[in-house]
Amino acid sequence: MKIFIYLLALFSLSTAHANNIIVNGTRFIYAEDSAEITIQMTNTGKSPSLAQIWLDEGDPEKLPEEITTPFIISPPIARIDAGNGQSLRIKKVADKHIVATDRESMWWLNILDIPAVDKNNITENSAMLNLAIRSRFKFFWRPSGLGDRQNAESKVQILANQRDITLVNPTPFFITVADVVTSSGHGLINEGVMIAPKSKTTLSAKQQISRGESVVLQAITDYGGIVEHKTTVN
Repeated sequence: MKIFIYLLALFSLSTAHANNIIVNGTRFIYAEDSAEITIQMTNTGKSPSLAQIWLDEGDPEKLPEEITTPFIISPPIARIDAGNGQSLRIKKVADKHIVATDRESMWWLNILDIPAVDKNNITENSAMLNLAIRSRFKFFWRPSGLGDRQNAESKVQILANQRDITLVNPTPFFITVADVVTSSGHGLINEGVMIAPKSKTTLSAKQQISRGESVVLQAITDYGGIVEHKTTVN
């Protein structure tokens, strides 16, 4: 998910720079028994970029200086030269903020990519628009003692009520459901949905399904792939 943060206009629109920084994942899991988590950023562009990194609790409008989390990010701001990489380290601060121990907690990792302005391309009659782009990634804190995350999707229950379906997640893990597919191959939900640990969510289905009907739950794994689990509607 990428959000345009601001437009730095120099004179008038002529050319535009998009973001060049990529990271080595689409979601990140910090297990409690790990000392820290390392994320690799790479600048695939032809000019340097400045990256600002922070975590938020789900409000994308909050400024970094207004947010307090139980993690230290090092470095919070980094210059990444063209074609080079930068390791980002995130470490939980002991005894700071109360974090649930019986289930996962989630934050959003923000990376704001501010590309350099090439002054050599700016003349008296030229113009440039420089774009700073923010990318947001899911960042999970996984306490120890929650059990095996593998096959957690198989525990999700699907309840039917006419054109509504309720997805029940009894596990201590966040589970993202990409779709629920009928035996005839029709997807039932309009878009993927993330179900918080030990909670449920109700969605409008594209078509009515009956109790006892067999469906395939498609969910996203820790690594961003899709896993399928055949189940029966209750």
